[in-house]
Amino acid sequence: MFQRLKILPLLLFLSVVFSCRSDSRENSRAYIEGKVLTTPANPKSFVLKIVSNKTIVAETTLEAEGNFKLSGPVNEGDFSLISTERIQSFTSDKSGLMLSADGFRIEIPAGNTYIKFKEIVLAQ
Repeated sequence: MFQRLKILPLLLFLSVVFSCRSDSRENSRAYIEGKVLTTPANPKSFVLKIVSNKTIVAETTLEAEGNFKLSGPVNEGDFSLISTERIQSFTSDKSGLMLSADGFRIEIPAGNTYIKFKEIVLAQ
């Protein structure tokens, strides 16, 4: 009987360890940070969002100096950084990011989970 009581905590510990795998692609997170250089036309309503599979997974407003940070869960595949104002240009530490034709979305290809935007310039 005492031997069974010793095994029970071990089995519980192993089940927790193997069920909470953070290295799984199902648990991917996107971390995006950067700076918007241009003052938005309407700073109080300006929002940046991470969208994955047509779902908003994170959103933020700008800090005082135009800095921002976002983090949220993303599914396998591409995801987007969406702005409430048109983006004219951007520079990033990653290659392969594309500005959409309408200028409101930056497409981020699969495999990128940490992106730092050196600058985002809004259209005036």
